[in-house]
Amino acid sequence: MKLNQTKQETHASNFICSIIGHRYRETRKITNHFSEYSCKCCGKQMTEDTRGRLIQLTPELKEINATLELLFQRRRFINS
Repeated sequence: MKLNQTKQETHASNFICSIIGHRYRETRKITNHFSEYSCKCCGKQMTEDTRGRLIQLTPELKEINATLELLFQRRRFINS
C-alpha cells in the first residue's frame, strides 16, 4: 500500500514540475565554478557542464564531481 502512495506522490510532484518547472537548490558545492543541484519537489539531480548549463547528474558525472572536489580541496589546503 505504501509503495502505491509513494508512486502517486512521485507522479504528482513530476506533474507539478512539468507544469511550473523545477525548483532547484544547491546541494553540494564542488568548486567555485561547479555545483550539484536537486529539485525541491521531485528530487531530480542536476550539475553544471563546462559552459555553466544544467545537465542531468549521472553516476559517471557524480564520480567526476567527487574527484574534482577532492583535487580542489587538496589544492586549496596546500595553498593555505
